[in-house]
Amino acid sequence: MATAFPYSFTRTKHLTLCPPSSHGGDAADHGPLPWILLDVRAYIADRRNSTTATIVFSNGRKIQITFCIAPPPLVSYICAWSPATDPAVFFAKEPAVGFVNDNLVFLRVHSDQIYDLIYHASSRPSLKLIHNPYSPYNPYDYLRRIDNVVILPDRRHAAGADDDDNNSGHFYVSSLDRDHRFDIGHFKLCLYDEDDSMDCKWSNNILLLDQLRNAPDKDIVLHLTEKVLILDDEQPLVAFVDPWRGMVICNVLDNSSTPGGSSYMPMPSEIFNIHNTYTSSISRDIAIVNGRLTVVRLCLYLDSDDDSDDDDDDDCCAWDLTTWSKPVTCLDDEWREDLKIKSSDVSIDDSTRNACLLPKLDDGCPTTETLQLAHPTLSLVDAHIVYIMGKVDVSDEKALVLTVDMANKRLQEVSMYDAERIVNDFDYAYTHSTISQYFTTAAAGD
Repeated sequence: MATAFPYSFTRTKHLTLCPPSSHGGDAADHGPLPWILLDVRAYIADRRNSTTATIVFSNGRKIQITFCIAPPPLVSYICAWSPATDPAVFFAKEPAVGFVNDNLVFLRVHSDQIYDLIYHASSRPSLKLIHNPYSPYNPYDYLRRIDNVVILPDRRHAAGADDDDNNSGHFYVSSLDRDHRFDIGHFKLCLYDEDDSMDCKWSNNILLLDQLRNAPDKDIVLHLTEKVLILDDEQPLVAFVDPWRGMVICNVLDNSSTPGGSSYMPMPSEIFNIHNTYTSSISRDIAIVNGRLTVVRLCLYLDSDDDSDDDDDDDCCAWDLTTWSKPVTCLDDEWREDLKIKSSDVSIDDSTRNACLLPKLDDGCPTTETLQLAHPTLSLVDAHIVYIMGKVDVSDEKALVLTVDMANKRLQEVSMYDAERIVNDFDYAYTHSTISQYFTTAAAGD
């Protein structure tokens, strides 16, 4: 069906209707996946499988969400659809994927209003609406930024509830927002309590940066959350991460004026940066891998051939990758540098899958050093494996995803990523998620 979407970003509106068709076949071919790379922009298409969930809003509008999964380095994606309304009328832009944790995903849908949804993966997938009190004077009183949000299972109901029990889908939503009524260093720790036994409600506590344990100098260190990690499900202990500088760690269910045990933990000193703001995913990533809080940094630099002339075409973009980590159970430990490799150390050989997709040097050998690289992304099962996005030119409509084995200094695999929606850009493209563990084998993309 041909539709004309009322997008402000007209360059991508037709692409949103065209999900990738190359994701192969039956999920039974690879079994349940321990984790996936997940596109942060949904496609708009009527796809259905065992992951499909539907919600009907009070105004009669309906939305359908379906996951189409594939093993990394292929990028899985979500398809959103409006079964009861022309999608050209319903969707103002692509639904955005926010926080992902275990079997929960935060989704933001722009339509006649903003719908914030929680997708719950189970044998009966479901969608729930977050009731965000709307004010025409302050439409973003809560959940101002999608990268500030964390979803936590409600342990009051989880005990004894099986996967088919509706109570197992109860949750909390929390965010750490700048309190713009005051100077920098003032935050509101917001909490949404979704409980059928009471009215869904919001509450908030003031959190002051300079009252945290190991507090940074708030006049020097600006904290801008770009990612949220759950360090301990039981407490629950959450890290609101500014990947340039550090993380605010707190128990989001603590109702005290300054949540007890709240602390600040800086990033490794080698990559601590007081100047940059946002877009950290271009060069770094942080995740919990096998019980360790792990950081990866991608560094690019020009590497001119000394034996060549001064032609700029002879310049290659050399790169290096470095990882640091510490145990999640011992956050007071120092960061440990684990691995560091340079692009010149990384071998590309006959065992590198799909090496033919790489650009070639004059001698016909495949190389990564003529690619523009960004988005280092940690594997969630092996901290030695890092995925990097590459383009020959930022205007390319296809990008490559490189699977780099840092421990063995080799390129494992190359795959294609449909990057038409981030042409002339290296905008945030995908994240990692373990939600695939909760899907049945019928969830493969068609």
